[in-house]
Amino acid sequence: MRSPEGARAIAFDLFHTLVDPERFRPRRFVRAQEAGELLGLPARTFLPEWEATFPDRQVTLRPTILERLAALCRTHGVDARADVWARVDDAMGRYQDRAILRPDVSVLLALRTLRRQGWALGLLSNCDERERRWWNRSPLAPLFSAALFSCDIGARKPSVHAYRALVPRWGGFPLERAIYVGDGGSDELRGARRAGFSWVVFQAGYVSKNGLRPARENEEIAAVADAQVDDVGELVHLRAARSVGPAIGRR
Repeated sequence: MRSPEGARAIAFDLFHTLVDPERFRPRRFVRAQEAGELLGLPARTFLPEWEATFPDRQVTLRPTILERLAALCRTHGVDARADVWARVDDAMGRYQDRAILRPDVSVLLALRTLRRQGWALGLLSNCDERERRWWNRSPLAPLFSAALFSCDIGARKPSVHAYRALVPRWGGFPLERAIYVGDGGSDELRGARRAGFSWVVFQAGYVSKNGLRPARENEEIAAVADAQVDDVGELVHLRAARSVGPAIGRR
């Protein structure tokens, strides 16, 4: 399949698409569980309460992650030691930090090539304020015309409002002239289609190998996409505003 006629921009998901925290994270590590243990919060009640805050954490900056944890400490009558909070903060973002600061060289090379080819690049990530803390220090950051995070814009994928927030940030290219690339989490591929992207691509490389989800789920996500790639580098065969070059993997 060739690239969509007239496409000028590509929007990428971040985690498990451009970077993979699972490269660094021990398989049984659960950040909320580690934070709760450090703080002395009762796991049986704390973990479900924390999970219930997930949607709100992704679309707000305040309360911060640490402020939310402090509030739960007060709710449970837990007086956490002052010297433990730095370790809690580290637990809540350690592996996202490492992934953002140490992306695969192949991803950096591919994105630089896409920019040279004339593509406008955008980033749209569902994440809380702690997860995206080190983005500005990432070697990825200078490669994007627009980088939007759900906690900053108050909307998360698959809401069409999240995708449309990209348009004024990356030179005004309408989504009808743009491609969306993601691993399919949060139903983002269907959301991108509803928002009007001309082409939707499943980036299967990380999620097909890191054990994050079963193969059957990846097959279902692939069925939503127009095409599939195993590496972002496959996208360099596209050409901005033209339909030339070899096809990338068809679903």
